[in-house]
Amino acid sequence: MKETLLRNAINEMAQAPGVDGCALVEIDAGMVWHHAGHIEDLQTFAEAASDYWRLHNRLAPQFERLGDLRASIMVHAKGRLTMLPCGKGMLLLALTGTHAVTDWAQWQQQTRQLATLVEGL
Repeated sequence: MKETLLRNAINEMAQAPGVDGCALVEIDAGMVWHHAGHIEDLQTFAEAASDYWRLHNRLAPQFERLGDLRASIMVHAKGRLTMLPCGKGMLLLALTGTHAVTDWAQWQQQTRQLATLVEGL
């Protein structure tokens, strides 16, 4: 039941304006729990994106004065990766266009709700 709620939440988030796809990824393993959206190779992007987050984790002591990392945004020539922590050991990835209009406040609220579902599994 909770897994279905989790999948439904990710599917809904992938339908947000400006979002091409999203995925829930286990940080340490890089395993994708679920992904949704219309971008090709989304699972491959999600698995690779977890490496970005693990790199930060290895270098975290150098950034300690800034506090916990709340989000990481990588802007590429043809798209943007936005990563947010989502429950213990999990990462939520969003792929958007470089000029996509996305309601990030709403996205963060949905991420917190998703994190609650993840923690309940």
